[in-house]
Amino acid sequence: MKITLLLAARMREPLSERATRSIQHPESVPSVNGCSVNTRCHLRGTAGVPAAVDQHTAFHQQMLAIANLINAGDYDQAERLLNSPEHFENPSVALANAIMALDRTPAGKPGPKK
Repeated sequence: MKITLLLAARMREPLSERATRSIQHPESVPSVNGCSVNTRCHLRGTAGVPAAVDQHTAFHQQMLAIANLINAGDYDQAERLLNSPEHFENPSVALANAIMALDRTPAGKPGPKK
């Protein structure tokens, strides 16, 4: 998705309806193109799922802020946020780490009790 956002910002063009919709509604994207959190149904009920969902939501909020800038024609600010660790890279890495933690969780195994 970063490539789509960056390309739109650099070409000074708004995002397509489809791209904007996939950022706004990640839960409705088909699993082939969707975010990895949405494709791990076999892990429901495991301890790491809430954290992964939270990271997924935070990442999409950052992407939506950038998409809104692009669609409003503020391409320079959108590109700055895309290249900012705080606004894109850090949420992306946090999501990737949460997904990798899910991948290390045996299916159906609940997390440690607190």
